[in-house]
Amino acid sequence: MKQRRFIVIIAIIQLMLVIMSAMPVAAADNGVISGSVYNDVNGNGQPEIGEPNVAGATVYLQRQSDAAPTVVVTDAAGYFVATNLPYGVYKIWAEDASLNLSTVQTIAIDEVNGASSVELPIVYNASGDADVPVLTTNIFLPFVNR
Repeated sequence: MKQRRFIVIIAIIQLMLVIMSAMPVAAADNGVISGSVYNDVNGNGQPEIGEPNVAGATVYLQRQSDAAPTVVVTDAAGYFVATNLPYGVYKIWAEDASLNLSTVQTIAIDEVNGASSVELPIVYNASGDADVPVLTTNIFLPFVNR
């Protein structure tokens, strides 16, 4: 009798484990954006050896549907991590201690692309001032041949 009860209990436990393993895992509706802010010495928009990161830069992450951006600060090595960000499309830019701005970049995070990385260049001209970044929008028009 005890052996039969033991077998029934084991069968119930196994059935519960099968049911629990078939249940979907609750997905988190948030993501991570990380990256660096660097001094783009040659102005080519690509981080290269010899181009130092900017420590203490303020990074703004503005989701399209939010009124205010999320703000993080780069660490001593010029890197940042913003966690627990709601999914969406973000405009990201940085500002150094002298109020020089980086270029604005757009990143989308969602359930497929829940983590992303970005490098934010601040370009200084020969006089030591930062060049003002220009946000451009590409417009693609269809070619019509008549």
